[in-house]
Amino acid sequence: MSSTVFREATATPREISKKETHESLRLVQRYITKTQERFLDRERCLGCGICATVCTKDAVYLSEAEIEEGRLVKRPEVEIDSKKCVMGGTCAVFCPSGALKVTIEGEEDPPVIAFEVIPTLRKTISVDSDRCELDCGLKCQEVCPTDAITVEIREDDGVARITNVIVDTDICIYCKQCEPACPYDLVKVERPFEGKTTIDLTKCPEVCMACIDACPSDALKRDDGGRPVLGQEFCILCSTCEQVCPEGAITVKRTSVACSDVKSGAWFTALEKLTSPDTLSRELGIDAEHQRRELVKKRYASLL
Repeated sequence: MSSTVFREATATPREISKKETHESLRLVQRYITKTQERFLDRERCLGCGICATVCTKDAVYLSEAEIEEGRLVKRPEVEIDSKKCVMGGTCAVFCPSGALKVTIEGEEDPPVIAFEVIPTLRKTISVDSDRCELDCGLKCQEVCPTDAITVEIREDDGVARITNVIVDTDICIYCKQCEPACPYDLVKVERPFEGKTTIDLTKCPEVCMACIDACPSDALKRDDGGRPVLGQEFCILCSTCEQVCPEGAITVKRTSVACSDVKSGAWFTALEKLTSPDTLSRELGIDAEHQRRELVKKRYASLL
């Protein structure tokens, strides 16, 4: 047994075993024909709480952030109750940093996606590397807060040129920092969440940088007066800053989720938790209107 393990719960077949270290948390459920695992990389975890928000069984919860003298010492930590967890994988689908994974026989395949209970998020990044010029200063690679971008350069006959731009989508958080950084407009990013983050500066302590320390996308900076300033265009709406703010000065509101077309009670419940009742009503209203139109078309076609 590894010396880093500080808690371990045993399990009988088909029950969920739980093993924790300082670096990770792993849940394992073994069946006769397959093994299903849920893995949390604590080092990549933002402590944003989205996993706890969307969990249908209230099996996921967060510890409190630790802040000393206005600086973030420790992010909130995710804990999972193995007795409540059903290994569906909704938490992994919405994890903005890819810290949570659900695998079956080693293959990443959340059951909620496989059975179309929860939609697949639309999050994409593309780079037209064929048109890249070396005089760009490799800005996309330089500004990436998660080091997800690698620019490959090759020298032929004494002339250096960019041959490829590789994006590690496993660690990309789709923050769009790279998009405006490219002087040739060759990077395009689609984020899954739309909305707005607001900061009530009247509540901010004079010396506090907890939200800036926690922000994974470098969207939060400090102005000359020491107060946080948000670059809304780079905010991924993960709620990490909201979680760590000791004064409740930050509010994150998501207004839409870009995803595949799935209609299920579980998804509508998750959508309402992620956004608001108004967003859910709008989604249901659009769906109802679509169904009415299809019904009219079918009735009209039957008369011809």
